[in-house]
Amino acid sequence: MTSDIKTSSKKASESEPEKPPPKDYGLHPLVTEQAAKDIWLMLLTFRCINALLVRTFFQPDEYFQSLEPAWQMAFGPQSGAWITWEWHRQLRSSLHPALFAGVYFAADKAMIFLGFFPQFRAMLLVVLPNLLQAYFAAVGDYYTWQLAERIYGTGSKVSKAATTMTIMALYFWPWELSTSTVLGEGSDVSQQITAQAAPAKTRTGLFNTSRSLKHLRISLLLAGAACILRPTNALIWFSIFMPTLSGLLSKRAPLSDYLVLFREIVVCGSTILLISFISDYLYYGEWTFPPYQFLHFNISQNLAVFYGRNDWHYYLSQGLPLLLTTYLPFTLVALYQTSSQSSSDIRFLFTTTILLTLGSLSLISHKEVRFIYPLLPLFHILTAPTISAFFRAAPATSSSTLSNPPLARHNPLLAIILILNILIAGYTTQVHQCGVLSVLKFLRSEYEILALDARGLPLPKNSFDPTETFVAFLMPCHSTPWRSQLIHPNLHAWALTCSPPLHLAAHTAEREAYRDEADRFYDDTQKFLREEVGTRERPWPRYVVGFAGIEGDLRTWYESEMKGFKVKERWRMGNSQWHDDWRRVGDVVVWEFVDGSLGAEV
Repeated sequence: MTSDIKTSSKKASESEPEKPPPKDYGLHPLVTEQAAKDIWLMLLTFRCINALLVRTFFQPDEYFQSLEPAWQMAFGPQSGAWITWEWHRQLRSSLHPALFAGVYFAADKAMIFLGFFPQFRAMLLVVLPNLLQAYFAAVGDYYTWQLAERIYGTGSKVSKAATTMTIMALYFWPWELSTSTVLGEGSDVSQQITAQAAPAKTRTGLFNTSRSLKHLRISLLLAGAACILRPTNALIWFSIFMPTLSGLLSKRAPLSDYLVLFREIVVCGSTILLISFISDYLYYGEWTFPPYQFLHFNISQNLAVFYGRNDWHYYLSQGLPLLLTTYLPFTLVALYQTSSQSSSDIRFLFTTTILLTLGSLSLISHKEVRFIYPLLPLFHILTAPTISAFFRAAPATSSSTLSNPPLARHNPLLAIILILNILIAGYTTQVHQCGVLSVLKFLRSEYEILALDARGLPLPKNSFDPTETFVAFLMPCHSTPWRSQLIHPNLHAWALTCSPPLHLAAHTAEREAYRDEADRFYDDTQKFLREEVGTRERPWPRYVVGFAGIEGDLRTWYESEMKGFKVKERWRMGNSQWHDDWRRVGDVVVWEFVDGSLGAEV
């Protein structure tokens, strides 16, 4: 009877068609290698040009949670960096800003050694973080494309449509442990294991080469770093690791592979934790673990809702449309199609990862579209075949794709989508919220004219008082970047704050009624100016920056209280045609207080 079962099992196995590996489309390995180099250079060039041309503001955290602490690391506590409450409460890992701090420090020392004037050094320090981020983005783009090639085949049209930012770790992860998808010749894993592989006794280990082991370690180190920097990234890696554990239980791969995997998880995880502990100790001056603090404050104390509450369907009704724009219909079709794939298919694994992450983040009251940005590469990889199939008809004959390429179709719709994407990209990178960045360039230039000579040396005190408050920002907190754009440490400034009520217990009437500094300013502008400006902490400055909506209250109060002085508009620039925060509507304006007896234009 046992023999019959074995025979039957063998026949069933032989009768199942083996999944063919993705095609390589007849490309010579040298051609593929050169194409990869060309694509990398193209991506890096594009990202650098894009980084230098972007002139709009996206989100405060891109400055206050990375560049400001990096500035303090590089130039010291007297450099004027704005360190927000999250850093004082040890909610953030120091690893991310440490990257920028190293670039700041090295570049500044090199420019000082070469004798660059401070004005020119300031210009370069402003753009350096953009170029570093451009490199990271290009690396993400490249490995998204490489991962798509492993799934769909080297040289396929589908994989080229999937180029976007992702985490390199997804590329290096040993997918053969958790999926039955056959990876193509572009795979960097030397031994490929599938559901239709030979019996276990004839299998060779997946990690029996130094190269495969190296790639596993790269993947684990990057995954660990991603989770340290943003603890919610653990949702993605939980979704990826569970099928691997399931594969162990089903004995899809030799036991030795899983022993190696768990050994490397322990070693690489411990390495990342050790680096994180040391870095945070050097920055904070004591032993701490920011991911725990992050979860404690945002979940246990429910402080995230202080920055807004969103409906449970936010990511479905707003997040995905904002993230995917014109790709959204194709992505929905792709998710529906891949959800019916075999559970051992890598595309099904990506789909479950997306759904689990979206579902988990939807349970949290405070939601932002940037929280689901790590899913964008997976969306694009899954969507690429749907877009490719929609706009490219299959060839009439079964000859090779290179000699008989697919026929283009739906060209008018494709043109509309491309034009819409170009318009959206142009508007969001050149127009929407450009004023809040341009105003800092104006202020920095004004300071250099008033306070520095032609060689960048400070002017005598009788020409410019280095202790004066140069500018105040009467805007919702973090409406503009800070020291990473102002640069000069003696350009003294202050701005409205919005720190949460850390001293008040959760779910109390006092916390619900709490109003931060920015709230109090917009609740009653003239009362705030009368009671909270002109103090030691908030002295009257040379310039005031604000959105156009406060001009009436500012002019009325100042000119009535400060007899003989006038409010003069010094600079104005459009910022955006719309905004979801009514306080940020209108132009960005710089006002100057002048002696009215001089007959200055106002």
